[in-house]
Amino acid sequence: MQIVDPNDPKLVLSPLADPVVGAIFANEEVAGLASESFISALLKSQNEPPLKGKIVSVTAQRTHASSVYRGCRVDIEIKTDVNEFFRYEIQIWPDLYIMLRGLFSAAHLFTENSNKGDTSTEMAVKMPKVVYINLLGYVLRKSNKDMVQPFKIMYTKLPYEVAIPNFGGYNIQLPRVLEMDENFDDDFYCWCYALYTAHFEKKTVKEVIAMTAGLQAFAERDAGFRQFNERYEYVAADSEARQAYVDWFNDVLRHRGMMDAAWQEGQEKGLEKGREEARDEYEQKFVNAARSMKNQGVPIETITIAFPSLADKLDTL
Repeated sequence: MQIVDPNDPKLVLSPLADPVVGAIFANEEVAGLASESFISALLKSQNEPPLKGKIVSVTAQRTHASSVYRGCRVDIEIKTDVNEFFRYEIQIWPDLYIMLRGLFSAAHLFTENSNKGDTSTEMAVKMPKVVYINLLGYVLRKSNKDMVQPFKIMYTKLPYEVAIPNFGGYNIQLPRVLEMDENFDDDFYCWCYALYTAHFEKKTVKEVIAMTAGLQAFAERDAGFRQFNERYEYVAADSEARQAYVDWFNDVLRHRGMMDAAWQEGQEKGLEKGREEARDEYEQKFVNAARSMKNQGVPIETITIAFPSLADKLDTL
């Protein structure tokens, strides 16, 4: 039974949902400009050098169909003199191991570009540069308030330096956009604000743009953002894409329901255990008080009146 009807005109597809991301970033022809715009805006916001080269492929990798596992990852290959790969993953639900998964994914790219029998020098020449971008619907690093959290393999003694330049990336914590100063002159802020608002307020990208003058100006000046919006509108109107979204959403609800039920059961068990521990604690306090009174020569009858529940234990105190 479907909980959500794909034909319901009120159904809004989140631009961060796995099947929607996979459909939007189907290939470089329909999402090349959008990919370049997003990555360029991110790099500029972090004072990194601009993209050098041309995007030659955009591929959505969906290796797990279930909502409880990683859903959609987008691989972007950029033809440059350093053999660059950008990979970004959309992760709505909290995942403590997303960094490890990124490293594991990059390791596959490294091995794919080496041949059996290569010397270490040959491996180093062939090894690509992998930049992993995690677009998160939650806050992964609570110890720092910045929305973008860059990561690299570093030497940790002064002077701080990059130890291995072939792997690094950025965790983009979308909820942090609410803590930033509004700045629609910043392309990356525009991207994050649009994605966050559309997802968390359950609006289409087109609706978010229509209600925000700053995003309208951004759409006019940025062809990649326009391509993303147009592609989203196409996907949101496609019957197969809507059905895939509904299947995914129903799966999410089912698993979230199971998780919530398990959490509630754990809470109830924890509360009962807490009550038992509290009862034991209070009973021990009564025993200690009764023993003290007995040692001070208080008659057993008086102690029994004060602690009737200990009447059958007073002789042994």
